[in-house]
Amino acid sequence: MHTKFDSKLIIFVLFFFVLGFEDLYFLFLIFAIVHELAHMIVGILLGFQPSKICIMPFGAYISFKIDIKNYNTKILRGRICSLKKLLVALAGPMCNIIIALIYLFIEDYIIISYINILLAIFNLLPIYPLDGGRSIKQVLIMLYGRRKALKYTNNISNIALLILIIIGLVFCFITKSLIILITLIYLIYIRKKEDELYRLKENVYRTMNRLQI
Repeated sequence: MHTKFDSKLIIFVLFFFVLGFEDLYFLFLIFAIVHELAHMIVGILLGFQPSKICIMPFGAYISFKIDIKNYNTKILRGRICSLKKLLVALAGPMCNIIIALIYLFIEDYIIISYINILLAIFNLLPIYPLDGGRSIKQVLIMLYGRRKALKYTNNISNIALLILIIIGLVFCFITKSLIILITLIYLIYIRKKEDELYRLKENVYRTMNRLQI
């Protein structure tokens, strides 16, 4: 398995160091990596092979090699691969919720509980490629098929991000929090990349349809 570090991580470390929040940021990063390890463990248990883990400013991302037989095994109206991916996507936030509950009543470590609650809420936002968006995508694939699922997931993600930006900017104005602003900018950045990727995939689908005609 290859390990990759996002170069923007250095910028974020320096930013939080200047603000004096480097301890909180490193604690956040540690539990974000624990979150990702939960994805990896569940993925391995379900038969997926980890191929790459990328350490990013707001956590990590792990990708899997998926056996073709998982794509060809149907369950109800969907595919078992989508069900497995849904479980993998939910594993990270569930891990954070469990950790949060463990530390919730330990006064000296209550900050750990808060960090994990924030991580769970953040990752469960219905914005792809966050875990919430990934979960929605897999459910939609089982219900409507891949092409429609990609379209619906992309639309839901863009609408959810727009709502989040409005709410986030209001809170940013009230609290004068640079952290909220940086988080919004980061979400816009990753969402833009995913939106571009969706449009490329949609063009491929259209080209394939024209060729079939």
